[in-house]
Amino acid sequence: MHDIIIVGGGFAGVTAARELRAAGLSSLIIEGRDRIGGRTWRDTHNGHPFEVGGAYVHWSQPHIWSEITRYGLKVGWGSEDDIDEIRVLSQGKLHTLDAEKGYVLLEEAYAALYNAKPQTDDLFPFPYDPLTHREWMPYANVPLSKRFKRLDLPPLQRDLLYAMLTSDLSSPLDESGQTELLRLQALLGTDDFAKLSDVNGTYVIKKGTSVLIERMLEDSGAGVCIGQVVTQIDQTSEGVVVRTDQGHQYTARAVVVAIPLNTWANITFTPALNEAKQRVAQQRHAGLGVKVFVRVKGKFPGLLALAPEEHLFSLLMASHVEKGNPWSKGSTWLIGFGSTAPEVFTLEWARDALAPLLPGVEVWT
Repeated sequence: MHDIIIVGGGFAGVTAARELRAAGLSSLIIEGRDRIGGRTWRDTHNGHPFEVGGAYVHWSQPHIWSEITRYGLKVGWGSEDDIDEIRVLSQGKLHTLDAEKGYVLLEEAYAALYNAKPQTDDLFPFPYDPLTHREWMPYANVPLSKRFKRLDLPPLQRDLLYAMLTSDLSSPLDESGQTELLRLQALLGTDDFAKLSDVNGTYVIKKGTSVLIERMLEDSGAGVCIGQVVTQIDQTSEGVVVRTDQGHQYTARAVVVAIPLNTWANITFTPALNEAKQRVAQQRHAGLGVKVFVRVKGKFPGLLALAPEEHLFSLLMASHVEKGNPWSKGSTWLIGFGSTAPEVFTLEWARDALAPLLPGVEVWT
């Protein structure tokens, strides 16, 4: 029997396994996917690496940054080219701005957003410890859209900000809380858009997120079972029994559940989770974002394009222009972010998603 079973092989689960080993306990990680990493995943296509899941890191994120420095990993820029063109879909018309003007508009818009009431300092006097100091609680259920609607901004600037926020939060503003956005500002101590952008979408681990989690897993000494979705967890006076969709059964002294909130409801717990956790599991997390890599004909280095909520991609940016493969030269890999994922990804869906921001573009992959 293992000391601990850990459900979920993402960064939370692997971190738990490593810390348990440091405490002298053995663990077994059970992961539903065919790989570890959870919502991070570095893949390779035609020799070029792609961070398909979460990728961006920053030194203002103390826990992930401590892991990066612990393992001596290097950090670099996520895109090969600086942004030099910003396209904005506003009131049915596609506008093209140079990067300097676009960033000025975004800086002004973010400053207006953060200067609206309630003020960040009033809600998060100690942003690193939000559960002890709860001045933000009265605003916990107030959507960001309410704060946004009070802003007095021109239509173009409004749509530019709306698209950026939708992309950052991976959900429509009516379903997004304002508190976490305000806490980020309090942690950074600034409303400067350039610095906020650095945190949310600039730096990546050079060798990929997979290198970090593999190093952590090695230090954990944990056993790993992949491709097994946990369906039932039973706790008794003698320990826990974990059952999977493959018909396997595992026992341990205790269990750590380290899976995304939106998957809690898929597991039968005995005894049941407490009422508060059941309620949260049913409500689910608001973030339902999608990240897609699309290869198109033509060169679009330095492109950033944004569209309002009703469009499939709220943000589109250039990843890299193909250079090495003769058959693929003259094409660009784009990264698209949106708040609604399709049931099936197809080239037709990609064309429809790109059309408002890149009219007439030819989708290759």
